[in-house]
Amino acid sequence: MPPTPNNNGNKTNNNSSSTSGNGNSVANQEVISSTPKFPEPRTLPDGTQLPNYAATEGTVVYATKKIYLYKNANFKKDQRIAKYPKVKRINRPMFVVTDYARSNGGALRYKVKDVNHHSKTAGKVGYITASRKFVVKVYYSSMPKSKKVTVIAKRGVNAYKNANLTKKVKHHKTGSHLKVKKMVKHNLTTRYQLSNGDYITANKKLVIHGAY
Repeated sequence: MPPTPNNNGNKTNNNSSSTSGNGNSVANQEVISSTPKFPEPRTLPDGTQLPNYAATEGTVVYATKKIYLYKNANFKKDQRIAKYPKVKRINRPMFVVTDYARSNGGALRYKVKDVNHHSKTAGKVGYITASRKFVVKVYYSSMPKSKKVTVIAKRGVNAYKNANLTKKVKHHKTGSHLKVKKMVKHNLTTRYQLSNGDYITANKKLVIHGAY
């Protein structure tokens, strides 16, 4: 199953960008500093060069503005597979990056799979823009400056004893303000460790930096 935001304790597959991430011990989690560290630009076997901000294969991204899903990397109106209008943060459409391509003009594209469950477009595969003006990673890669996050998920979020989001200890309702101690990396996702030692998701559709 493709990954979905974890706000109710459901488990998801670990092979890509899981939001629950079962099976890995907390001791193996990598602690991330408050300053995001981007990898060096890399070149794929076919010669495609990726900028340092490009999402790694298996990473979940979402659209912040209106975009289309296309059959190939050269975006043409008659090649559109699906339309994704601009929506509120908590409803933004998500995709798993599976590959990369360049248009004839050199623009970087993500080959993706639509992972918007309960949507008519769920499971569709195609190409979307890789421009940061339209598409960004779903998971935070930095600490909030205020060291606080606000729960924005409609159903709230669960806090867990472990960084792989197992052993639920508490449920935080929408609007809850939580103090964050540090960030940890889990597979291709990130978590926030709260001041009391509990862990929550760092999914931008579920929590937001600061107090709101």
